[in-house]
Amino acid sequence: MRKGLIAVGIIVLMVGLASSLQAGGIINKQNLSADYIRTLNRNAATDMADAAAFNPAGTAMMENGLYVKADAIYLWKDYSNQMPSSSPVFNLGTLESNEPSIIPGFFAVYKQDRWSGFFAITVPGGGGQVQYNDGDARTALLAFGYAGLIGLPAATAPSIADQYIEADSYYIGYSLGAAYKIFDSLSMSGGIRLVEASQKFKGYARNPTTGQSVNVKIERTDEAFNYFLGLDYAPIKDLNFALTYMSNTPLNFKADTRDSTAALGPNSISSRVGWTDGTHEREDLPGYIAGGVSYFIIPGTLRIEPNFTYYLEKQAKLEGSRFHGAGNSYDVGATVEYIFNPQWRVSAGYLHTEIQNMESQNLLPEAPELDANSVCLGLVYSPIERLSLTLGVERSWYESVKTGATSAASGRAPGGTQYDKDVWAVGFGIQYRFF
Repeated sequence: MRKGLIAVGIIVLMVGLASSLQAGGIINKQNLSADYIRTLNRNAATDMADAAAFNPAGTAMMENGLYVKADAIYLWKDYSNQMPSSSPVFNLGTLESNEPSIIPGFFAVYKQDRWSGFFAITVPGGGGQVQYNDGDARTALLAFGYAGLIGLPAATAPSIADQYIEADSYYIGYSLGAAYKIFDSLSMSGGIRLVEASQKFKGYARNPTTGQSVNVKIERTDEAFNYFLGLDYAPIKDLNFALTYMSNTPLNFKADTRDSTAALGPNSISSRVGWTDGTHEREDLPGYIAGGVSYFIIPGTLRIEPNFTYYLEKQAKLEGSRFHGAGNSYDVGATVEYIFNPQWRVSAGYLHTEIQNMESQNLLPEAPELDANSVCLGLVYSPIERLSLTLGVERSWYESVKTGATSAASGRAPGGTQYDKDVWAVGFGIQYRFF
């Protein structure tokens, strides 16, 4: 029993697990707008109000006026844990979550002469839900380790017990800032962002005959401010350089925990994790440096934009043991945009996401942090001068990872479990310039 308890002692170490899928680091996510879905590269944006989130200094390069933009991203997510066929205890086939997610975004920019002010509501981390109706690798270990509490033999409990796990994670960011054009070719920006973070989890393993169960429900919340700085340089009409620095957001999560094994004291699930009711743990939203170059190969018609985003994860305070040695992750990609006329433009983009130094035994079974390659297509339609409609479609391919033999000891998955993710996204946005 003690050995089993140790094996699943970290059963609830799954915060941030409902990640919003596309570009990003271990925690950060960058799919903040519909125009990101149609390009995958927005670090040098000066054409739409979502520049407030991707290139804040670029808002001073926009035309005068008040811009208001509302976006929504719909995600189809197929996540799976393929259990090890070599194990007589954990050979449970493939356990899946197909829960979709909707990611909203709102942006407002007021530009007048050399000044601009802007406000944005985004989801810079988390941003979705996962739901494994038949359990996953983690609940299989839960059934095995606590088999005695649910009245089943340990060797058969993972295949007999009813299992379920779900979680959602949302980091809502409220950004406020301003930019100033020092010269016609150079602008600078600064601002603050409030991040309200919420992570929720519940899961169980239950004897289908007697109803005996072990279950845990946890909610962790916190909020914190950070700041950002930006620079935009356009030496000639058709060339634009942009650089943005986002500082670390110091989140110190407080746990609100309900644990059916609490009577076991130090052997309870929440005690072994360190998330007993009322306890705190630092898990910052890391800062990043984002750069981009926009260049019109054919003036006014054909534009390219390469991007690079570097996540400062090693500079963040991440107290969870699974983060030890991890970071710094990065995104690199490029987009091509063709402008037919003032009414129509189309785009295509590519992005590679590289997650740095996350060991296989530390990946979250519910939403594993995997390297990815993404492509997209999209268009912008402007039926009248002040109105723009955005549509983008994106596909991400994630590189499968199989856990090592030490994974069972981490309490997250039996050794030999294979993690896979497959994601489609559609983004729609509407922008209006009032004057």
